Amino acid sequence: MNQVALTLASFLAYFALSGMLAPIGILVEPGAVALGVSAGEMVRTLGFFSSGTLAGSIAAVFLLPNVRLKVITLSVYGGASVALVVLLFMPADLRVIGACLALLGLCLGIGLAQAALVISRIYSETYRPSMLVATDGSFSLAAFVTASATVFLLTQGAPWASIYGLILVVVLVIFVTAFWLDFPENVRIEDPKDAGLSIRAWPRTIWFLAAALFCYTFGQSSFLIWLPTFAQTSIGLSAAESGHLVGQYWLGMFIGQILTVLIVAYLGAVKMSFIGALGCLMAAALLFIHPMSLGSPSMLALIWGVGNFGLLKCLISQATLEFNEIPAGLIPSLLLSGSLGTACSPLVSSWMVEAMGVAAGMMTGLVSLAVVLLMVVAAIAWRRDMNLSGIKQ
Repeated sequence: MNQVALTLASFLAYFALSGMLAPIGILVEPGAVALGVSAGEMVRTLGFFSSGTLAGSIAAVFLLPNVRLKVITLSVYGGASVALVVLLFMPADLRVIGACLALLGLCLGIGLAQAALVISRIYSETYRPSMLVATDGSFSLAAFVTASATVFLLTQGAPWASIYGLILVVVLVIFVTAFWLDFPENVRIEDPKDAGLSIRAWPRTIWFLAAALFCYTFGQSSFLIWLPTFAQTSIGLSAAESGHLVGQYWLGMFIGQILTVLIVAYLGAVKMSFIGALGCLMAAALLFIHPMSLGSPSMLALIWGVGNFGLLKCLISQATLEFNEIPAGLIPSLLLSGSLGTACSPLVSSWMVEAMGVAAGMMTGLVSLAVVLLMVVAAIAWRRDMNLSGIKQ
């Protein structure tokens, strides 16, 4: 029963962070209008959340091996609750919004790494890839739900920050249930074959996969942030229809991740990483170059989501296969790489858009997704060619 409760709490941790990220592109225009600022400035303000998740990922690398998981959970979700309450009742000052989003990102970033570590500890190597991908299913489901709910709330005339009320409920559920959960030990003795294997001595495969994670989150975030604006300006969709594209993408992601949970045990994380990287790139390119090729950009957005096939967690699962005993810092470090990509995306893509137009923001994301495929191929080739001492092949 405790394992089930821990799993559900971990899924909710992914739900909370995803629920904050998914509506960013939809909130840009209404937020900018409500606050009287430019779209670029609004994107940079909302980007404080991504910067906070980056800081949280960095903090998790040091906290998770040294602080009890229950203490971490109660602290971060208590802080996140406070930040969300302030956002709901004081959404009119850019400085307050930016500070709250940064704090919220910090807390939820730590919580995400903690949730991934919990899953990796309570499940064996046989079931770990499927469960890690399943957490991403929660991530995508949350993105679909919150993106759709955001569009609905805005069309009903609700304040632009209203969606944060849903995230507050999820965060409070995690905070309250943590009092009764029995968390696993977050420091374990590593396998003798892996003992003393410092970060610098990790196989090159890990670094290829870390680069792939950075480029994947950077490309995905850049594409999604500017997709609604691109759809309105280049395709002529309404605000509601363009926001619906984001929801369709995350619905597709959820479907793709459910499929991956079912087949990753047969194909393995390595093959699924390649399939996901290739599918993500091809579908995104089609959506950008020929958005009406299937008669509806909504269908293309759905296919793009499915084509990812749980790529983020497949990459992490692929990395865990390199060790007999997963080093305490491995998963937080990989998540840090992904958070760095998400954090850099709003800043870099907004600069590109201000310099060359909305299409440049989309192209930035597309190029980054192409690099993901190259890094995955490099990781697979290196793993086949090298036989490093102390590393599982």
